[in-house]
Amino acid sequence: MEMTKKYNVEGASLTIPLRYDKKSGRYIEIYPDFIKYPVYTPEGNQIMLTLEDACAFGEKKNANEPLVDCGSCRFYRQMQNTLIGVCGCEKNKQI
Repeated sequence: MEMTKKYNVEGASLTIPLRYDKKSGRYIEIYPDFIKYPVYTPEGNQIMLTLEDACAFGEKKNANEPLVDCGSCRFYRQMQNTLIGVCGCEKNKQI
């Protein structure tokens, strides 16, 4: 049986497979490609990884820092203890 970790992401249920990494001696999450296969919350917000490249609609979270990825965008809501979060940009919302 494959090991997994379950998340409730603003009402969307995600099951993320885990793989044992010999180098670190622990299980790591194997994230799906949320760009190629988008997943949305019930409210229509796209689930993203914090390390995805910033999109054309992104805006800096902090004026003194560059906008390089979702994690540096003011619209991105990061979940704790994972790379998963939600894009809250209205222009990126699924209608």
